[in-house]
Amino acid sequence: MPGKLKAKIVAGRHLPVMDRASDLTDAFVEVKFGNTTFKTDVYPKCLNPQWNSEWFKFEVDDEDLQDEPLQITVLDHDTYSANDAIGKVYIDIDPLLCSEAASVISGWFPIYDTIHGIRGEINVLVKVDLFNDLNRFRQSSCGVKFFCTTSIPLCYRAAMVHGFVEELVVNEDPEYQWIDRIRTPRASNEARQRLISLMSGELQRKIGLKVLEMGGNAVVGYLQCFDLEGESGIVVRAIGTACTLDKLSAGANANAHTHPNTAPASNACNSPSKDSKESPLAHGCRSTHNSPVHSTCSAQRLSQNFSVSVPTLIFAGMHWQPGTLVD
Repeated sequence: MPGKLKAKIVAGRHLPVMDRASDLTDAFVEVKFGNTTFKTDVYPKCLNPQWNSEWFKFEVDDEDLQDEPLQITVLDHDTYSANDAIGKVYIDIDPLLCSEAASVISGWFPIYDTIHGIRGEINVLVKVDLFNDLNRFRQSSCGVKFFCTTSIPLCYRAAMVHGFVEELVVNEDPEYQWIDRIRTPRASNEARQRLISLMSGELQRKIGLKVLEMGGNAVVGYLQCFDLEGESGIVVRAIGTACTLDKLSAGANANAHTHPNTAPASNACNSPSKDSKESPLAHGCRSTHNSPVHSTCSAQRLSQNFSVSVPTLIFAGMHWQPGTLVD
């Protein structure tokens, strides 16, 4: 299912001082997806730049959209030396690939540096346009919803539970790959950071393919675990329960829901629609969180909008009701 990914860099705020002479920063942004990179103009001498860039467009396949994060790098421009890195943002595109999801990711994202931590924020808009593809051999699992909760999410009923699904992905650890090369701590950290994000996306896509083969459309209780096993590499494991979920209408009777602890759908269906202009990253679940959600939590207390953007662990668009447990 080929598609078009579009990203717009709006503004930054609270950037660090990179030029000691002026106590300001000449910031610009690189936006990368796959092998394609775009750059904004340099916004001179400002810690709260207003780039308001054009829409950067990437022609992609949905398989790539599931595996690859959108990588945003904020840098300080230097005329007579190499540009200085301020930090990065990785945005998971998978939440935009579900037919019920909103069409835009919009908001402020923390700019993270593996050495200095969070160094300001950046305002980004992201859109995805997908085109129909009838190729039955494609390796995409677009449309499969992932829920970290251990109970059936609000606004859904379980039409069928197909069974347990699991998958494992292994890759070489850049920390050990580069042992005999000249490198910097930041380069090593960022290589590992990017690899973890890629492995997480690949693993989720493969789990989704298994769910489609079983005839399902969702995974409930989805959990990813990362293990750093030295020279053996990085191992990522995922488990979940494959289900077929039907979405309840806003006026549906509470008895239509199969879970005994679920509140009436008329009170609970507040998830964003496809017509929403902004997405709270609903249905996203790319996470290194390795502790299961507490099994006694009811569906009233856990929302399907739980989302973690790996590897910076940004809790983006996380909505919960009072009393929600989050490990």
